[in-house]
Parts: sequence; structure tokens; C-alpha cells
Amino acid sequence: MPRLSARVVQSLGELVPYRAQWDELAVEARRPFSAPAWALAWWDHLRPEGARLRVLAVEDDERLVGVVPLYASGGSYRPLGGELAPVEPLTRAGIEEAVADAAASLLAEIEPRPAIVELEQHGSAPDWAAMLSRAWEAGRGVWCQVESELPVPCVDLGDGFEEWIGKKSSSFRRDLRRNRRKLEDAGASFRFATEESVERDVGEFLRLHRMRLGELGGTSLPDEGIEPMLLDVAADLLPAGRCRVLSLELDGKTIASQLLLAAGREVSAWNSGFDEAHRAHSPSMQCLVHALADASERGERTMSLGPGGQDYKYRLSDSEDSVKSSVIAPRGAAYPLVRLRLAPRRVGRALARRLSPKAKRRLRRLGRG
Repeated sequence: MPRLSARVVQSLGELVPYRAQWDELAVEARRPFSAPAWALAWWDHLRPEGARLRVLAVEDDERLVGVVPLYASGGSYRPLGGELAPVEPLTRAGIEEAVADAAASLLAEIEPRPAIVELEQHGSAPDWAAMLSRAWEAGRGVWCQVESELPVPCVDLGDGFEEWIGKKSSSFRRDLRRNRRKLEDAGASFRFATEESVERDVGEFLRLHRMRLGELGGTSLPDEGIEPMLLDVAADLLPAGRCRVLSLELDGKTIASQLLLAAGREVSAWNSGFDEAHRAHSPSMQCLVHALADASERGERTMSLGPGGQDYKYRLSDSEDSVKSSVIAPRGAAYPLVRLRLAPRRVGRALARRLSPKAKRRLRRLGRG
């Protein structure tokens, strides 16, 4: 294992020298939402009042080899932007445990002292919650609990789009072609946002998303700050093709929209929306299939359909990953209060386990699509 040094970065100015290397780590790990463009845009526009930046930077000599992007709110530490998408710690391949050791040493000494570290939507490989817990004071006096785990349906494009779609059922392909033909006959067309159109396209994406999710109980996206955040992400990543806003347009109006982020050879579908008046032609499914064909042409090999087991995702997917939300709590003066605060979550999980499969499917459909 290499001998690493680590420091806590507490201001945006201090992050400037690290930003390009941080992005390289996200591309290498194929983690689109762990890129600094997403995390720092969230910090600029959506951070909670009183939050303090606490990014853990791990170096080998002067080369950044790991980053754990956190912020502190009181005694709680959480990932930058993790409320909206999977924002995970990053590291060069093969040194995950060493980076976790260095990060955990910092967390044991950092100010304010963590009463709890909440790692939302982190993967199982590597399992950062488990690694940080083991490394934190050699695992003594640290409690770690998986709060939830969600499936992440994925599409494998390794053999190309035509090979992938050729493996889908004949009824799926028939319905897809019929709906595509009806849309084309009506004059509909697809278009990706450009630097000139992105402001309008992001606005239409949010309008359609809120319209659609409003019928299902409302979106989890905040009312304020999300649009300028997405525009900042687009300004950073759109020129390289790593942020994509796909619009399906008819008669000069956007009837469906999908936002995607890419890193390395992976693209992730984040959120979508469509005009209910065109539901019969499955406009969101049409957008996803178009995005898959485009990703294949770009040389990307995997599309993540995002956390949640909605039925439409399984119509497309041929593999599955998962993300966990975990909490780490050091035993100390605040520990009893932390456990008390977490008790309602445990009750909620116990109740969820008793739900029927049909009820669970209904709840999943209300999740982020």
C-alpha cells in the first residue's frame, strides 16, 4: 500500500488546484455524478444554510489519488449533492483501502467532530461505508448501519445498440417501432441541447418533470436553486458531451425530456418528464431508447437507469447494480442521541419489510424515475 497524505479542504478556493484531477478520478471510476461539476454546482446553489465545506483530499506526493466530497451541517457529514444523485468517494484503482484509511484518520480528528456520517447512495464495490468504519480508529467504537438499499437497473451496450435491441422481445420492438412511427408521422423529432439552447431546454425539462411527477405526489427536486445548478453543470460538461439534455419535440413544443450525465464509458439517466397528452406513444421510453442509440455511437458501454426498481427500467435493462445509504456513528457523547434520532428509520424499514410485493412496486413507482 502506498504512503498517502490527506487534508481537509474547507473552501472553494482551496479546491481549485484539485478540480481537474478530481474530475479525472470520476472519469476513471465511471461515476458521472461524483464529478466536481455536479457536486460543486450543488454546493453553489442548494447547500443547506450554515453548511460547511469539508472535502477530504488524499494525495500520493502531489498527485490526487482519492477524494471524499463531504459537507458538515452541525455534527452531521453528508456527500455534496448526494440528496439528488449517487455522489460517491473516488480513488485510483487498487488503493481503495489505503484511501479509506487516510480519510478515516481525518474524520476521527476533523472539526466539527462528526456525530454521524451519512453516505447516501454509495455502491457496494467498493463499499465505502464498510471501509471507512473498519479504518476509523481500527473499527473501535464505531457503529455502521445500512439504512436502505435500492436496485440500479443497467443496460449493457458492450456489443452495440443493434445487438442489444435485437435481444429484446418481439413485442417490445414492435411497440417501440409503432410508437416511433406515429410520432415521426406527426412530425416529432429528437434534439440534444446545445450551448445556445440549453437554458430553454433545462427549463422545459424541469417543467415536464414537475408536471409528470405532480400527478404522482410531487417531485423530490427543490423548487429553488435546481435550475441554476443544472445550468452550471451543463456549462461545465455540455461542451465535452458529458451533460446531455434530450428533447422530443412536436409542433415546436417539447413533449418529453431526459437529462443524462456521462463519465468514462458510462452514461447515467438522471430524471425525465413528458406531456401526459402524448402518453399513448410512450415518449419517455422513446427518449431513453434514442439516448441508448446515441450512447452506443459515442462508444459508451453502460447506461445506468438510476436507483429504483420501476417497471419501465426493467423493460430496458439486462443487468442490475445497487446503491446503499449507510450511516456511520462514532461512539461518544452524542452517540445515544444519534441512535435515538435513527430509531424512526428502523421502524420504517421494519414496516416496509411487511408490505406486500404489490405495495412495494407501487411505492417504487413513486420514486425517482
